[in-house]
Amino acid sequence: MADMLAMPSEAVEIPFSILDTDLYKLTMQNAVLKHFPEARVVIRFTNRAPQMLFSRQSFAWIEAHVLRLSELRLTTAERDALSRTCPYFPAAYLDYLASMRLDPASQVQLTFHPKNGSNLGEIECVIEGLWRDCILYEVPIMSIMSEAYFKFVDTDWNMDGQYERAKQKAHALLSPPKPTTPLAFSEFGTRRRRSFQAHDAVMRGLVDGWKEWKAAGGTGGALTGTSNVYLALKYGLVPAGTIAHEWIMAIGATFGYKGANGRAMDMWEEVYPRKDPAPPLVMLTDTFTARAFFADFIADPTRALRWGGLRQDSGNPFTFARQAKDAWAAVEDAAGVRRDDALVAAGKRVIFSDSLDVDKAIKLQQGCDEVGIGAAFGIGTFLTNDFQKASDPSQTSKPLNIVIKLNQINGRDCVKLSDDKGKYTGNVEEVKRVQRELALPAEHEDKQRG
Repeated sequence: MADMLAMPSEAVEIPFSILDTDLYKLTMQNAVLKHFPEARVVIRFTNRAPQMLFSRQSFAWIEAHVLRLSELRLTTAERDALSRTCPYFPAAYLDYLASMRLDPASQVQLTFHPKNGSNLGEIECVIEGLWRDCILYEVPIMSIMSEAYFKFVDTDWNMDGQYERAKQKAHALLSPPKPTTPLAFSEFGTRRRRSFQAHDAVMRGLVDGWKEWKAAGGTGGALTGTSNVYLALKYGLVPAGTIAHEWIMAIGATFGYKGANGRAMDMWEEVYPRKDPAPPLVMLTDTFTARAFFADFIADPTRALRWGGLRQDSGNPFTFARQAKDAWAAVEDAAGVRRDDALVAAGKRVIFSDSLDVDKAIKLQQGCDEVGIGAAFGIGTFLTNDFQKASDPSQTSKPLNIVIKLNQINGRDCVKLSDDKGKYTGNVEEVKRVQRELALPAEHEDKQRG
């Protein structure tokens, strides 16, 4: 493991490690093994910026590198490092991860659809099979697609200044204008990174910027980790992340939408009970809207108090911060929690992760300081795919806007609503069913996001 971690990023060709993925894929895979060991799923890719077409050459590169996912193995050294860093993973799960093999030749269908007979076209990607295995495809396939696009299609960029820019961003986040609280932030950019080399350069910059800030006497903020497990191990950070929308989507589709958020929390705690060391108890709140989530959250105050964080991923983040504080106040009151100096939600945090950059994160920290609630930030594409055109540095080299989402489980449609009005993912008739079951306004049917 030490040799692999010391390997220069320029020498790495993806995919190279099963741990070059986001932590939540592993935490959810462990939960799927317990609760849905035989569930079969359909997972689909969507390019939300369809005008950004792929070339045939990039598609061939994607096909070849997706097939190489079958070669990935959890090595003994990787297993030992993962066990030390994430002690909440039981030996039985690590045994499974070490023994399993992805089979992209039979589980992943990739199709190139040329536009007007040209060299450019759209890519269709459908993943089918057992959820316990197919859950691992999303992150590496998205990162392969992004790297291919910027290797063969948009080549008007270079790596100049990426390390320095990341270091400057770390300093800006850790040293906001006074009296703003220095920010606690994690890097969340694996899926849409420009390349692995760019990702690694960004991590070096963030880590070095954090070290410089601490050496100069900085306190109160932190680079709290990265979602990428491999890079967390490489740089001595904590892997960050817990739950993605697919966990809650699948539970809603399987058991019904009324109470789905609470059921998702209960089933998660069966896998990661509070008595375990450092259980990952941060709940994603917008799968079926924050309104539905907070109803479930407040309904069981004892359960709610066991969860340390609520992740905001759509809608108005300032409104959400106030809603979160009010919700925690309600559950504390219901549970009879005694507060010193009227402090609400002590030790709890809202984790913001919706299209953040430095300025937006600092404004959100200022808003949380005013509201009086803890905050943390997961920053992705702004860190790992922030480039200018080499031919004209005044112009942005735009990142892809791509997603891979759960579409069906055991033949049932899976959908996601949003706190952005009018946006949804999945079958519109199923979206209407969610709105009916949860007594939500019919405002999530206008704009499908894939």
